[in-house]
Parts: sequence; structure tokens; C-alpha cells
Amino acid sequence: MDIAKLAGVDAIKLVVMIVQASQTVRHNKKTCQQLVQHVQIIGDLLKKLQASEMMQQPEIRNGLSELEQILREAYMLVTSCQNNNYVYHLFMAAKQADQFRVLQNRLNSCLQVFPLISHIDTTDHLDQILEIIRPQHSQAVKEVPRLFTGCSSCDTRTEVYGEVKKRPLQLNCAEPLKFSLTQLVDATNKFSDQNQIGQGSFGCVYKGQLHDGLVVAVKRCFHLPSSPNQLDVQDLEFQNEIYFLTKLQHTNIVKLLGNCMQESQRILVYEYMANGSLDNFISGTGTGRLFLDWPARSRIMKGVAEGLLYLHKHCGLHVIHGDLKPSNILLDLNLHPKISDFGLARTYSPGVEEEFADRIVGSIGFTAPECRERRIFSIKSDVYGFGALLLEIVSGRRCFSLASGESGDDHGFLNRKAWRLWRAGRLIKLFHSPLGNESERTEILRCIQIALLCVEQDPANRPTMQEVVLMLSCHDVALPMPQRPAYLTVGKARAH
Repeated sequence: MDIAKLAGVDAIKLVVMIVQASQTVRHNKKTCQQLVQHVQIIGDLLKKLQASEMMQQPEIRNGLSELEQILREAYMLVTSCQNNNYVYHLFMAAKQADQFRVLQNRLNSCLQVFPLISHIDTTDHLDQILEIIRPQHSQAVKEVPRLFTGCSSCDTRTEVYGEVKKRPLQLNCAEPLKFSLTQLVDATNKFSDQNQIGQGSFGCVYKGQLHDGLVVAVKRCFHLPSSPNQLDVQDLEFQNEIYFLTKLQHTNIVKLLGNCMQESQRILVYEYMANGSLDNFISGTGTGRLFLDWPARSRIMKGVAEGLLYLHKHCGLHVIHGDLKPSNILLDLNLHPKISDFGLARTYSPGVEEEFADRIVGSIGFTAPECRERRIFSIKSDVYGFGALLLEIVSGRRCFSLASGESGDDHGFLNRKAWRLWRAGRLIKLFHSPLGNESERTEILRCIQIALLCVEQDPANRPTMQEVVLMLSCHDVALPMPQRPAYLTVGKARAH
């Protein structure tokens, strides 16, 4: 079984990313190169594990997940040496010897479930890695400024109805399967109401079972003959799904299995997500509302953050999702999150700070103010949507409301509520479920603070997703103080 399916971002690809990142470091070049030599050893060992029968064992899968996290943190450390920015200073300022001692203990525990690796004396190699990347005490920086670099690339996507940019890419992508209409009619019991599991702007989603027993999700697009413009938009979203999802491979991105274009039908076939969308857990009512404990919510936040970081920085396409919201976060049987719905996704040009969109398409409550007010998109637009998503996950409430009453026509209801509680020193009251232990309480407060950083009015003040992943993963990293969030004033113009 492919390691990528077990451990998030392919662990072997993480090794490649570390090697590539080391080529542009400005600090600790020699140390980073030594680190790379030993990380490559890890990659070689992981390749040997791919064909092993032990890969089926749960304890091995758990160990791979932990090892992947350690590699991710090593990558963060190397990239922090690329620029003399605040992330770099934070690494230098923290008690790194203690951090790496904890990392070493985690690594040793992780390797106990890898007898194959242990037998070839891998532990010694990995201990050397930790020794190599442990910083010198003389490099510590006592004063810690604001975390965000401020000069991070705010690359943006193009006008929403424009042509999808299909740049020549050298990516290893599997072509989607071509399903016949008969296959999908049989799989969904003739698209019966009993099989329908969801509905979006452009189609219904059905649960289906193929002849080989594989359970799938089948999205059947609506027919919209009355509006040529609407047909163009629907066709663009359909083509976007195929274009992007055949190229994106990440454990936190939903998998497109194939499509069907037959007899005027446009149908997409995805992997089936047993727990539906995150929206079911946030906005369901009565028996329809499912409960997520804090550890599950925390895993979902981190998984979505890692998926967005992959889109922005690591997939090779430079993708802005453009419509991040709970209904577009799917949950598998184990509540692992998958980002879905790439109909509004666009590629952006590295080095271009922002681009203009003639029309705005997005979900109210998750659309950044610069998108609605100035029609400007950037990776920071996705960061805003992620912050709004965090506030919903923590509070269990909608981040907006179009109904009269408590929140009225309010695109930033939770922004304002969280900001008031932050300033009053009562931020924990945003969390709607019974509190757990002190450790959970601390993590909840930290996540809300990160959310407030993501929904700040000024996109230049928002973190990048790389910084968000760092803040969510490394609890020793000090957080900046949030500044003014967007939509503090109720009743501004609606999104187009």
C-alpha cells in the first residue's frame, strides 16, 4: 500500500521537499546539508517498507503518521532558514534543546513499531539527525517580534469565470476513469431519492456501489438550459474539478475516481466519505447534529490546514481553493478531513502579489473583505476562509447569518463575537461544548487566537498557511496578538 494513503503527505515526498528546501537556505547551510543526508536515509528506508506486509498493521500505520509529522517539523525548520524572517527568529528564540529532546523521544517511540527499520539500525541514524539540527545556544534570540513575515507572497487567482490556466506541468497524475451512464445508473439505483446524500448549487450527490463492490459518491450535475451564462459557469466548475483533482494527491484532498459525459449528462465519481461533510456536525439539528469531541475537532483543523498548505505551496500548481467552508470539508470513516469542491479553484502566478477578478463568487461568511469590496484574490483569501472555518468548528455556530434576529445580515458574526470575548479576556466562552482538562482548554484558546489572526481585516497581517501549520503543530511557538478582524460593522454590502 502507498505510504501517502497512510501518513498524510507522502513521507517520501516530504524527504524530497526537505532536500529541495535546503538548496535555498540562507542560514545554517552546513547544518541543513548534514540534515539532508540523514533525511535521505529515512526516505530510502521508507521505500523498503512500501512492499512490507507489516504496512497493514494498525500500529505500523500510526507509527508512520507520527514519523510523517516529525519529517514535517524538520521541513519547517529547514524552510525557516531560507529567509531572515520572524519564523526563523522564533525557532532560535524557543527552548530548542528541550523541543528537540521531546522530538527525539517521540521519534524513538515511533520507531518501536518499525521492527524492519530497527533491525537495520535506523535509530542511530535518526538520533544523529536530531543531534545535527539541535541549534547552538549562542544563536538564541530573546526578543520575539510578530510572527508573520509581512513579505510573504500574496499570490492570487484570476477572474472567476476566466479560462482555466493549463500550464504545462510535469506531474505524476493518474487519468480519471471513464464511467458509462449505465454503470452509474445501476450503481445509484437509477439515481433514487433513497441514495441521495447531498445537494449543492450545481448538482445532487448520490451514494453508489459499483459492480466490484466499491462504494462511491456520484455527483450528477443539474441541467440548466434556460441560462447560457449559468451553463458556462457550470461547465467551468465541472472542468475545474477534473483538471485539479486529477493532479492533486494528498490525504486531505478528496480523490476523484472518474467521470461520465454521455447523453448530455455530466457526472463526477469520488471516493465515498462515510461521515459526510463537516457541515453536518456544525449546523445539523436534533438527531441530525453529530457530536465531535475536541481531539477530533483539533485533528480536523490540522488536516484542513495541511491540505491548504499543500495547495498553496507544495502541489506544484500554486492553487487557491476559493470556497473553503464546512460543507466542502468531507470526513471519512475515521473523521479524517478531505477538502472538496474545486469548482472555484484557480492557479496563481508565483511572484504576483494580487490579481483582479471581474466577478466575485464565494460563500457568504467565508469570503475575505478584499474579495467582496475590491475583487482582489490572494492566498490570504483562503487563509481568511480557514479562520472563519476554525471559528465555526470551535463555536459550533455559523460564522454569519442572513436572518433577522441576534446576528442579522452579518458576514462576520463570529468575528465580532470572538473579538469582544478576546478583548474582555473571556475567549473560552466561545467554545460551546463542556471543557475537558487544562491541556484541552489551553489548546482551544490557542486555536481561537489563531482563527482571529486569520480573519484580520488587513490581508498583509494574516499568516500564511505555512505559518498556520507551524502554530497549530508547535505549541511552544508564541502567537502574535490579533488585530482588528474583518466585518466588525454589521450590514455592509452583500457578496456578489
